[in-house]
Amino acid sequence: MRVRFVKRAQGLGFSLTEIQELLSLRTNPVASCGDVQAQARSKLREIEDKLRALRAMRTTLRRLIAECPGDGPTSRCNILAAFESGDLP
Repeated sequence: MRVRFVKRAQGLGFSLTEIQELLSLRTNPVASCGDVQAQARSKLREIEDKLRALRAMRTTLRRLIAECPGDGPTSRCNILAAFESGDLP
């Protein structure tokens, strides 16, 4: 049962440390569902931040790919030039 709990929590992005905290809430007689909800809300915020960052990366890569002619020497590759110049968000 505990292994299933850990695997399911990991599947939702919780780290082993966070899972340990959740398990300790379960056995804490003064803890409430609100404490568990706070942990879940915190994880949700973290996931939403990661999604925003991934969307920004996707947008940048799409732009770089669209601007790349796809031929010529790598010395004139705009994708590599953008990586070197730091002109990325």
